[in-house]
Amino acid sequence: MDLLAATSAVAVSSYALLSTIYKSAQALYAQRGNTPSLRNDLGQSALALPSVDIIVPCFNEKPDTLAQCLDSLARQDYEGELRVYVVDDGSANRDVVGPVHKIYANDARFSIILLARNVGKRKAQIAAIRSSSGDLVLNVDSDTILAADVVTKLAAKMQDPDIGAAMGQLVASNRNDTWLTSLI
Repeated sequence: MDLLAATSAVAVSSYALLSTIYKSAQALYAQRGNTPSLRNDLGQSALALPSVDIIVPCFNEKPDTLAQCLDSLARQDYEGELRVYVVDDGSANRDVVGPVHKIYANDARFSIILLARNVGKRKAQIAAIRSSSGDLVLNVDSDTILAADVVTKLAAKMQDPDIGAAMGQLVASNRNDTWLTSLI
């Protein structure tokens, strides 16, 4: 029994040490990784802004949840070309999400793609990618709400030739509900 207790103590201590090192490395990298603005002192664009296509696959999403997501995308402060592809993956509730689609149907930045049947999230994303032409592609779940500066920050990170992919910091709105959501 002493061997088990000693082994457990070593495992827990090792995990705590590795977690501390990992979190410290994240903090140091985040500090070092803050890139300057894409604007020079005159307020002019220092670099040509890449076009960004946002893909939002959805399946049987609640109308208010989808509306909040799309509203957050419509409010992005990104000054470059921005297109949003909302892909309804054969939802059975199109009668209730249809009004949400209609709100954005007249916004030139939005394209609503209605798939005839459910093909799955990845194939829904591919359907949008086939229609897109942006320099950068951002995948957003239909239950996600983005801060207004997310696209601007991600596009700025992608200007670094050493960066191949970027993602934002996710914070679950229900993070205090269960032990699982507290991990997010």
